[in-house]
Amino acid sequence: MTALPWIDVVGYWLGIFLTFSVLSFLYKDNPFYKLVEHLFIGVSVGYLIVLQYGDNIEPKVIDAIFGGDLDGVWLGLRIVALLLVLMMFAKVVSRRWAWLGRYPLAFVVAFYAGLQVNAMAQAELGAQIKFAAGSIDAPKVDLNAAPAEALTALPGSSPAVAAKLVAERARQPFTSVDDAATRPSLTDLERADLAAARGHLIGLDARAAVGPGERDAFGLVSNLLLLLATLASLVYFYFSVAHRGPIGAVSRFGVWILMIGFGAAFGLTVLGRISLAIGRAYDVLGRTVAPEDAARIHAPWASLASIALIAGGLTIWELRQRRVQPVPPPGGDGQS
Repeated sequence: MTALPWIDVVGYWLGIFLTFSVLSFLYKDNPFYKLVEHLFIGVSVGYLIVLQYGDNIEPKVIDAIFGGDLDGVWLGLRIVALLLVLMMFAKVVSRRWAWLGRYPLAFVVAFYAGLQVNAMAQAELGAQIKFAAGSIDAPKVDLNAAPAEALTALPGSSPAVAAKLVAERARQPFTSVDDAATRPSLTDLERADLAAARGHLIGLDARAAVGPGERDAFGLVSNLLLLLATLASLVYFYFSVAHRGPIGAVSRFGVWILMIGFGAAFGLTVLGRISLAIGRAYDVLGRTVAPEDAARIHAPWASLASIALIAGGLTIWELRQRRVQPVPPPGGDGQS
């Protein structure tokens, strides 16, 4: 196996040092954190400039205008795009012509907002209306009569499993969910996936049955809660009627629903950040590389050296900060 190059080892050490430099902000704003902050912004901006130039500006503007490949309307559009880019630099070139930079910014913001409104309306608003306007009833999937598409959507299932279940029930109808999940045509892995998805609340047992007429109790409650929560949230934003009496009670319920939604979204964000922190912890401990490379990197020792260097630097920085601060005269508050 090829040994890890020294440049990669140094890069790994630098990553460990920068990680602890970011964490030093927990103490206070300090030069180590500012170093990482400026380094991150500078590298990101430089990378994006090179990327945008190579992917967009050069092939779609410069080559298109001066290469002679376009004419007519398409050439005019490229020229307009180039003019909009140049107008953005007016803000930093001349205060007199800074107002020109408002037009490309307005164009970008309006164009992006229009795309996002349309995308969000179709992806989330449309889906919310569809689910809220659907049937509250939640019948279980009949394993003996449901089409393959419905069987595929069951927990632990797949198109291959659904095809096998359709073939099995044609030979002999299922007598129970256990019977369907243990048919001999299923592989051991497929049976294990179905077994792991069993559950009377939200699993396979809650969604599937071997006859018509059975209801998914959890799905029924979920559909009812979805309808009530949607209506209550809309009532909260209905200001044409005073929020008193029954309207006020529904509005307060809508507030609770909104707070639960915001809390869940914030929790998901925190969960993502914790996942990133766990990944960095694995890097700091040297758990993300091969054992041979980890022995060459010595990540724990590099971490201790980084902590010692940052702690020593912060100590010297604090002493210098205190030395330059004016000392108030004794017996006074330092104010004249």
